[in-house]
Amino acid sequence: MSNRAFVAILIAALVLMTVILAPVGLLTGAMAGSSRVGMTSASGTVWAGRLNDVAIAGNPVGDLKVGLSPFSLATGQMRLSLRRTPLADARVVLLKGGRATGVEGLNLRTPIDLTAAGLPLSGVVGFTDVAGVFREERCLRAKGRVQLILAGDSPLRGAVLSGEPVCRSGVWSATLVGPAADGKATLAIRIDGKGRYQLEIMVATVNEVMIQGLLGSGFLRDAVGARRTVEGRL
Repeated sequence: MSNRAFVAILIAALVLMTVILAPVGLLTGAMAGSSRVGMTSASGTVWAGRLNDVAIAGNPVGDLKVGLSPFSLATGQMRLSLRRTPLADARVVLLKGGRATGVEGLNLRTPIDLTAAGLPLSGVVGFTDVAGVFREERCLRAKGRVQLILAGDSPLRGAVLSGEPVCRSGVWSATLVGPAADGKATLAIRIDGKGRYQLEIMVATVNEVMIQGLLGSGFLRDAVGARRTVEGRL
């Protein structure tokens, strides 16, 4: 074997080892720097890594196992699987690049506080096989079921809202509806392909005590009760 061939093989081997042993921190660096996603540490490789104490928008999710699909890279897309440990039923697949971006197969039940997003609501949210996939900044696929059980000091505590996401006019939309004391509560969630979101909570009731409690939480009175709308970017 010539020296040139040996050097070429050595370089190829080093590149291959670098890819195989690439630390998961390279994959999650952007996530860790986000104001919405945080974690205490990351270990392992991009193919089989671990993220510790993950929090999204201030809401703790726990430890996650992470793995990048090598087959998806051949199509120009990054397909990243996340699974909470030790709960195998808490999982999601993130899609990035290629022709589609978003999430698939989101199954998760976790406490949530929407105060950081601008709504004075907290409780437990559950996602069942939820998908939100965008192509060219338009909603391509939406499915699954979302449930929100409200708790805390809100006049809406105890309300259970649920609904199924759909693509509507290029926007991922989910309308969660449920009874609330003497009325009905509706939470409309809208997310576009640029990561902008709108949350609108509407409460239809004639219970003046509830309405006054909602007004004290920043809601505005309307013709059927009270509502509040917030907007932001993911």
